[in-house]
Order: sequence, then structure tokens, then C-alpha cells
Amino acid sequence: MKILSLFLLMTGLVLGGTYRPPNMDKQIFDPKKIKLNKIQKNTLFAGLLSVARDFDEEEHDVEYDLRSHSLAIAGRLMPDSDNFKDVLQDLKDRGKAVSEEGVTKSLVSGKIYRGVRSLMRSKTKTNKKCAAYCIDIALRIDPDGKNVSKLKSIQATLKKGEYKADWKDMLEAPVFSNPWDRKRGEFKERSETIPGGEAEKFAATQRTVYGLSVRTLSNGRHAGAAASLSATALRDKSIDGIEFHIDQKVGDMTGNSLEEIQKLLRVRHEEAGRVPTGYKVEITFEDKDTLLDGPSAGTAMSIILDSLFTGRELDDSFACTGAITADGKVTRIGGVAGKIRGATRKDCTLVGVPHENIGGVSDILVLDGIDPLINIQVFSFKTLDEALMVASKEKPPEVQSTIDDFNKIAKVIKSKGESSLSNGKVISLLEDVVKRMPNHQSARILLSVAKKKEEKILTVGGSFHQIGVESSNISRKVQVMVWSGEMDRKSTDVSDAKDGLKALKKVAKKIDPRLQKYHDSMVKVMEVFADGREDDEKDEDYIQRLKREWEKVSAERQKLMENSEIMEELYG
Repeated sequence: MKILSLFLLMTGLVLGGTYRPPNMDKQIFDPKKIKLNKIQKNTLFAGLLSVARDFDEEEHDVEYDLRSHSLAIAGRLMPDSDNFKDVLQDLKDRGKAVSEEGVTKSLVSGKIYRGVRSLMRSKTKTNKKCAAYCIDIALRIDPDGKNVSKLKSIQATLKKGEYKADWKDMLEAPVFSNPWDRKRGEFKERSETIPGGEAEKFAATQRTVYGLSVRTLSNGRHAGAAASLSATALRDKSIDGIEFHIDQKVGDMTGNSLEEIQKLLRVRHEEAGRVPTGYKVEITFEDKDTLLDGPSAGTAMSIILDSLFTGRELDDSFACTGAITADGKVTRIGGVAGKIRGATRKDCTLVGVPHENIGGVSDILVLDGIDPLINIQVFSFKTLDEALMVASKEKPPEVQSTIDDFNKIAKVIKSKGESSLSNGKVISLLEDVVKRMPNHQSARILLSVAKKKEEKILTVGGSFHQIGVESSNISRKVQVMVWSGEMDRKSTDVSDAKDGLKALKKVAKKIDPRLQKYHDSMVKVMEVFADGREDDEKDEDYIQRLKREWEKVSAERQKLMENSEIMEELYG
């Protein structure tokens, strides 16, 4: 199956991280030859296991690969330990940390340091090999800890004897995990069944709508897209009630959305007597060869399924994104700006996003100017009912007239240029549109431009997104090089780095000032990667230089993660 990283249906950052389980078959040292007494081995094992168990990327800025590497060494020290087996399985199942109270990076690195000292008391080759891996893990988990200088001194001694951590082929194929959900299951087809009612049949047998998505390109960047999803109701006498079935493999977040939607549908239609029995409703996404996950298909799925019960026809120029709750609330998702861009590729002219994401609509203006907001009317929704008023082919008169009036305004701006926004009549018309539909975000933002009150910098989320989008592919390359100690820099990577650099510098003045140091440190990493080795610089020296710059990126990111104001804006 073709596996595209499609953040369909709207995760913004999408499948989050990926966990690659440790490859326990790679021969790096013979565990039976390790010279440690029971207490020493238990201390070292506990420290290594804690890296994998007690820390994660979301809350502690600890990458999956570091956790997996540490688990690989812990498992070699004590392969029969139930604790090792439990953590190995838990990482596959959940991906999230299960931190014990009082566990800190310094505490864990201290245990590993004591284990390293114990290993170095015996001069066997096996102990030295094991020590090299443990030192690498300790320095990565706590790069500014009190034992860093001592660990680096031991590391330098080991390198002279050609003992160093070699992480190549240490990890197996990736397992996708959901950073929003503590539970992670396999990708599979999902179904939900509700009890049947007295209705003779569905009011409609098929409905289609566009959902907005962000997909990952081969160079690691993201592109917005609009993909259709449809619902088809088929008679099936073997089913007692109605079975809603997603006929392709999806992850837990999409599956959980379907669970919420079936509750929503029962509340909306059982008492109204619109529920038939003996039906299977197939929910189909346009790209059936893609693994899907994310909560953001929720609103689109709700619209098409609700329309089967009511018979409501849908506007084929409408596209939307947004998670949904069982009580019909449309809730926030990520990557709004990119998803709105994707709507233009399917000629969608009416777009709906969660009300909580209106800051992301302003990011469109900051990045692309007014053109997208003239060509597409963007609305924000708090509830499914609000979404249905715009999604319906036959709209309420006040909604249709507002859409028509905005089209007239857009026509004037297109013919006379952006300067026409200063025209008093245009301003008055925009004010009228916003008064009638306060959730008409295109009109609201154009009005802010007309009154010279528009946003000129990206939101916190938009700033993080732009930095991440333009650097994601090279960031992964840099981390692999830093962790493995091996040069892996192809001509295509250099080209990607130069393109990313150009884009990062272009948005430099649009980044939220609080993220400027983070942006600048990422630019520096990209420059070092793009420029390559200096004259007479050895591979290992270049990688160390790259590592120093990457550590600055990590430090700046950590500061932002610890800033409550930033986090409240990002997630609140």
C-alpha cells in the first residue's frame, strides 16, 4: 500500500511523531560479557529504562529515537526483564510518557553516569562498547547536566580506542503514534452501529463534501489539499439498525471521531423519527490508498451523514475542516492556513473552519496578502448547525444574500485593485456583511485591512508551523547525522536546505517576535547543513559543529515550551 503522510482531515502536524522500535537483533556487544555486579547493572538499567518510559517529545522535548535507542541498550543489559518488555510494548501502544513523580533528566543522567563509571572500572572491550552507547544517551538526555564534562572526558578516551556509539540499523520500521491521544491502535477499517428506528428509509442515499487536508511532500514540506469524502446508504437486511463504516484503514483519531458522530446523529434524529433500520452506510475518502488519521474530518463526516437523514442537498463549492463533539461543537485543528490554500485547487469558493482557528485565517493574509480571501469566502463555525447553513445548497436567505454581497465586493476589488478597500462605499459594504454574519472571516479581515488594523505578524501557531514546514526534512537529516555520527548529506538534501533557507528568510519579519531566536537558530542550522564542510574540516568535526548548532535550536524550542503565555496561545 502507498503510504503518504496525509494529515487529512486535519491534524496540522498530523500523525505527530513516529516511534521506531529498537532492533534487538543487531550485534553491538555481547551482554553476557558485561562485567557489572547486580546493583551496578540495576542502576544503569533503571536510568536507561527511564529515558524511554518517563520522557516524551510533547512534554519534555525528548525525541522518540532517543527513547528507542536508550531502550535498545537497556534491553541488551536485561533482556528478560518484565519492566523492559512492558515499556517496549507501551511505547508501541501509546507513545506517551508515564512519568513518575520526581523523575528529572538530571536524576536519570546521574544514574547512567554512575553506571558508566562502573563499566569503566573493568577494562574489557565489552564494557567499553557498552559505556560508549550509555554516554551518548546521557549527553542527549541532559546536555547541560552537571556530569557533562566528566562524560565527555570518558567519551574522548573511548574514541581514541575507537569505541563510539553506532546507531545505524538500530531501529526498526516506524510505528505511527498520535500525540493527541494516549491510546494508539493499529490502522484499520472502523465501524459504529446505532439502533434502528421507525423511518421507512433514509431521506437521501448519497452525499459528498470536500474536506481540507495537509499532506507531506517528498521533500518534507507540506501542501494543502481538498479531498472529497462521501457517504452512501445501502440496504442490508443482515444489519439490525444502521452501521456506519469507514471502508479504508484509519487511525484512532479518525475512528474516535466516528464514535462521537454516531452519538450526535442519534440525538439529532431518533426523537424526530428519521432513523430507519437495515442499512450499511459506507464512508469513503477520495484517496483510498492513503493511511488516514486525525480528528479534523469530523465536521465533514457529520455534514454528509446528517444530510442522509434530512435529505439536505449540499453545495459542491463548499469545503471544511474541524473536529466535532457529540453535542455538535466544532473544535480546533491545526494547519488552517495551508488547508485553506488547498481549497483553491478544487475550485472551492466557500470554506469553513473552527471558530477557535480564526487566528490561522489571519495568517493567510500575513503570508499571501488579500487575494486568497477575495477568491474564497472563509467562515468560522462554533457548531454543526452553523456549518450546515453554509454547506447547504439551499441556504437561509440571510446567508445567501451575505455571500452574494461579498461576491460583489470581491468583484470590485479584483477590477480596481487593493486600493479600492479605502473606498468609503466598499468599507460600508464590508461592515454590513460582518454585521449580518460576524463569522464571515474573509469580510472581517478585509475590513481590518481597509481600516489599517490588520495583523502583520503570524500567530504563535502559524509561526511554529512556518518554521517547521520549511525545515522539517533537513531537521530530520541533521538529527540522524548528530545521533549516528555518520555523514549523510546528498545533493538533493542540499537543494532542499537552500530552498528552505530562502523560505525561512522570507518570513523572518513575519514571525512572532517571541519566536525570533528559535527561527534564527534554525536558519543557522540550515546554513551549516547547506554550506557543508569547511576547508580541511573532517566529517566528524563537521558533525560536531552541526550538533552544536542543533543544540541551540533545541534549547530555544525548550524555552518556548516552558513559556506559559506561548503555550496558552498555542493550545488554549
